Amino acid sequence: MWQISYHETYLKSKNEFDPHLIQWIDSKERIIQTSPISYPFLKKPLFKIRKFRSGKLRILYALSTEKPELWKDNPPDKGVILLFCDLRTEETYDEVLKEFKKHGIV
Repeated sequence: MWQISYHETYLKSKNEFDPHLIQWIDSKERIIQTSPISYPFLKKPLFKIRKFRSGKLRILYALSTEKPELWKDNPPDKGVILLFCDLRTEETYDEVLKEFKKHGIV
């Protein structure tokens, strides 16, 4: 199983939801943890960042084997860092790109 880490942008975006929705998001995190390679990459400029989709939910994440620079210390061999979650809107990816640039992810 892959080791999960949380980026501050992920925790900030997740904490904006009500407790029931957070519980649902937690269940989707476990799906990503068990099979993170199953989900596709986003297009440029979000290079090597993957997207999990479930209904309206979007979770963006990266793997330590593909984007090790996102870990502060040595990344684990099988690490997943969750970067952002949101409910899909027209502006979702514009908001993500702005947040990622602000935090040095892209």
